[in-house]
Amino acid sequence: MCPIEALPNWRHAPRLYISCGPILGRAIYLPCGEARKSPELEREVEMNIPWRVKSATFKLVDLFNAPRFLYFLQRHVTKRSRITQLGISDDWVRHGNTINKYKASCRVFEFGAGKNLAQNLYLSDIIGTQIVVDLNPMIDLDLVNTARRLLSEKCQLRSNEEIDSIKDLTYYGIDYRAPYDASDTDFEDSSIDSCISTNTLEHIPRESILEIFDELHRILKPGGIISAKIDYSDHYAHTDPSISLLNFLKFSETEWKLFNHNCHYQNRMRHYDFIQIFDKLGFKIVEEEATYDENKIPQEIADRFDTQPDTWAATSGYFVLMKDPIHHPFLKR
Repeated sequence: MCPIEALPNWRHAPRLYISCGPILGRAIYLPCGEARKSPELEREVEMNIPWRVKSATFKLVDLFNAPRFLYFLQRHVTKRSRITQLGISDDWVRHGNTINKYKASCRVFEFGAGKNLAQNLYLSDIIGTQIVVDLNPMIDLDLVNTARRLLSEKCQLRSNEEIDSIKDLTYYGIDYRAPYDASDTDFEDSSIDSCISTNTLEHIPRESILEIFDELHRILKPGGIISAKIDYSDHYAHTDPSISLLNFLKFSETEWKLFNHNCHYQNRMRHYDFIQIFDKLGFKIVEEEATYDENKIPQEIADRFDTQPDTWAATSGYFVLMKDPIHHPFLKR
């Protein structure tokens, strides 16, 4: 077991806290000298869009109920929904390693899969069946095929078949369902081996997260796991490097409502908020990591969170949760 050391003051050094304790216990946080850099949070952006302009655009999209117009902008103007090159994400590799580690690859559930299903295609060779759902139909088969072609040049996929329809996803063991509510599934109790989630939970209201994870606890098998990556950063900062990755934390709830829109919803929940939810619903946290990519935190934000756990300043987090771990063969009884 790694020794527990005092947490450093965030003002003095960037930090990475990693889970290195025994699998039976809560993650142990250890200070490190360098913050871990997350590729998706690099401050190099293809297009600099002032965040208030972007917020105003999202407000219009909500006002006129025009998600297709938003997608047109993302694909043809900002080009954030186009694929010209595709690398293998560390998050995909981590999900795959976690699923293999806990022998939970037979039937896997994912909510919030997005447009191109690149992650699911990458994992197709190691997972029996992936049940992939979205609250709203977001899949773009052109993007899926582009992702399939680019990934096939880098790694082994389950199939080489073209994907011309939703039905063709079955060649890759993918069962895509949308619209589908992850908080109210039609699965039997204890019928899913694992669940994966990548940068989705930050877009879901707290109340809905409680409902979704309550449902996940029902459908997971004893010893089943959830592998979840969460982006805690202000997503407006992803296209506006002039603001902090934690910029949205300076606003009160009332103020933030002016900039937080349905088509770009951010719940602003922090690492410790998710820990409280997972504990409340009876999950065992067997792995946990908080990553810090913002070293220049405005003083007004630091003062606002002065009495909160240090993990308020994390820009991303990772959890492996387990249901009924006492019955899992990897754990000591």
